[in-house]
Amino acid sequence: MKELLIKVLLETHKTVYRDILVNSNHNLLQLHQIIKSSYNFKSEELASFIKEEEGWDNDIEYPLSDVMESGNPTMEKIELGTLLKEEGDQLTYTYDYLNEWKFNLEVIEIETVNLQIKAPKLLKRFGESPKEDDRNVTGDDAQSILLKAMMGDEFAEEDEDLFKDPFESDNMESLDDYEEYL
Repeated sequence: MKELLIKVLLETHKTVYRDILVNSNHNLLQLHQIIKSSYNFKSEELASFIKEEEGWDNDIEYPLSDVMESGNPTMEKIELGTLLKEEGDQLTYTYDYLNEWKFNLEVIEIETVNLQIKAPKLLKRFGESPKEDDRNVTGDDAQSILLKAMMGDEFAEEDEDLFKDPFESDNMESLDDYEEYL
């Protein structure tokens, strides 16, 4: 039996990670549950793991449930040992598709053992976990995100008043007028 030590790094502006110990025969659903628990996320939002392969079109997604009927196996059907075979192997975990909490997982150590742990274990916490609802996106947030994406760094605090709503500007009448921002 193999034990895998996995670093679970939350994509955020601060360094926040957890080290989790699992057996190779644990499944992705068990990993999903320990990640949620270790970050104090309590909701039952949709989630998935992605195993990135060479070329983005070869990536395989393992959802919590197959609501989109993709045909991909769900988390409960995939043992970790089938995906994470070597140190350095990685997965991406997304929790709550609307608020999009993204985590990068990497196997940092593999050890062969005689005894197996019954359930995944949290070994180390680093950094303060954000509140699960810190990322609730509203309509105003979505507009701000869109404007910043279109305008880039030019849309800084000093320009916010100038470009409050470029969609109502007299200079831009159709989507073609936005080509320079896309």
